[in-house]
Parts: sequence; C-alpha cells; structure tokens
Amino acid sequence: MINTILIGLGRIGSTLEEDEFRNHPCTHAGVLFSKFGKKNFKLKAIYDIDQEKIEKFKNQWKLKNILSDLEQIKNEKFDFGIIATNSESHFENLEFLAKFGIKNILVEKPICLNFSELKKIEKLKNKFGLKLWVNHERRYHSVYNYVKEIIQEKKYGELRVIKASVLTNFRDPGAAFKNSRGPLFHDGTHAIDFIDFLLESIPKKIYSIHKKKTKNSKISEQVLALLSYPNNVEVFFEVGGKRNYFQFEIDVQTEHGRFILSNDGHHFFETKTSTLYKGFKSLTEIPIPKFNSSAWINLYKEIESVINNRSNQILGSFEANKRIFKILDKISEL
Repeated sequence: MINTILIGLGRIGSTLEEDEFRNHPCTHAGVLFSKFGKKNFKLKAIYDIDQEKIEKFKNQWKLKNILSDLEQIKNEKFDFGIIATNSESHFENLEFLAKFGIKNILVEKPICLNFSELKKIEKLKNKFGLKLWVNHERRYHSVYNYVKEIIQEKKYGELRVIKASVLTNFRDPGAAFKNSRGPLFHDGTHAIDFIDFLLESIPKKIYSIHKKKTKNSKISEQVLALLSYPNNVEVFFEVGGKRNYFQFEIDVQTEHGRFILSNDGHHFFETKTSTLYKGFKSLTEIPIPKFNSSAWINLYKEIESVINNRSNQILGSFEANKRIFKILDKISEL
C-alpha cells in the first residue's frame, strides 16, 4: 500500500465528488476511496488550513481515525503527497512535502504562477530527486488519447488547424477570476496542455490580444491568441471569453476529418460525398469508440506503477508543464 497525504480538501480535493452530474471519480479523494484506490493507496493523513473543511471531509468519507494535526503528521512517513490547494500556495506546499521527505508528488494545475517559483520547483526536483505529476487529466482520458493516435497516424490526412476555447462566466466570477493570473493560467492551462500533448512541439510564433475590464485591471477577462506551430499547424485559442456560460472545447481539423472534444460531449466527423451540394464533399458525423476507463483512475494507475518501479512513464511531467508555463507566460506578455 502507498501511504498517502492529501493537502487541500476543497473542490478538487473532495467536495466535487458530491456533484451528481459529473462522471466519477472526479476528485483526489474520489480516486483514493474508489475500489482501485483502496487496493493501492492508504490515505494516512489529510490537512487544510480551514478546520471546517477537515471536519467536512471526515464526515463526507465517514472517517474517524485519520491524522489531520500538522505536528502529528510530521512524525509519520509517506510515499506519496497530493497538493490540491489554490495555485498561489502550490510552491509552498510542494517545498514542505519535499523537505518532509516525500519524493512522489502530484500537484494541481497550474504548477505555479511565476517563473521565480518555477525555477525553485526545478531546484527542489533536482535536489531531492522528486517525481512530479501535474494534474492535467486529459492526458489520461481515453477519447483524447484516441484523437492523438488518429492525428499521429494521419488516418484522416494532415492536421490543418486547432481551435481551442475555455469560456467562463465573467458576470459571476469563480476561482478563475480570483486567481492572480486570471482565467489564462487557471483554465487555459488545460487547453495548452492538451495541445502540447497532441503536437509534442512548441510554437514558433505567438500573437495575442488581451481585454480587461479597466486599464488598471490586473487580469484579462478575455484573451485571444494565435499560436503558429511547426508543420504549418495553426492554433486559434480563446480563454475567459466574457461569456455567460462555461465551455471547454478543442476542435481538431484535419484534411479529411474534424474532431470536437468538449465538456459538452465529443463529436467526430469525416468527409463524404455531399448530399447537400452537387460536386462537393461535406462532413458527416461518425460513431466514437466506447471507452470505459476513467482519466482520474488512469492517472493514479500511472502513479502507482511508477512508485512501485514498474514504469518510468510520467505523462504529466514537470518538463511538460515547464513548456506549458512558458507558453502561457508568453501569451500573457503580448
């Protein structure tokens, strides 16, 4: 069993598991208390600066004997640490776990919010020999992986364009607008991460437009960017969006197909002789293979395999997230 500590008991740590509309598990606690999690991980300790969250967590998961006092926790040993706190505290908690002797650490996205912290994390990683994961769960999602295979095999011809959007409600701002770097880093990181995963390259050029509520606003409510990648692949990217709804969507367009990956549902198309326009071809929707695996479970399976020395693969690695951070930071500068 992998002795585990969970730091941060909010939405992604635990409470989103109560959302009946979501696919489960959808939180760290949800995985740890799943059938797979119980077989491989032992949640030995939890911690949050909010005592009420600690009590709510214990009640939610019907726990009586679990460590939650920081001084008692310091006397224990752990194989694995999870950081599910707000982005501003990621580095502080990562440093605490590293100095505490934990070498396997999963941290929520984004890994940090500035280059100073990124460099410090890299030093910690090298100094303590850390194995780091960052939770961009789409790297572990079967449908997203299937699309990557299609693109790499050129099953539908050359990749032409990707349109990525992460749209949020600026009229009723949530965590994305409370984050010190706004929706670009809080939500946009998911889209840039999947593009990095799909293309396995960095953009040659980046152009962006920022729209703020006022000239003195610290964060952009809407960011639009064009990222020009090798092999003539162009990416149109929008985040924030000043919409009165939430939507995550990646629209991957090839020479003979189109693949829409979205939180609102996935849709695949291929070109066929048009029934609408003589002498033309049109997109026709095609079935998507059924996958039963969970992205969250797949992530934790990878972690379990690495900790037990059966694999070296870390899809959501520090190196990948260093590239993602640099791209987001470049977009934010322009």
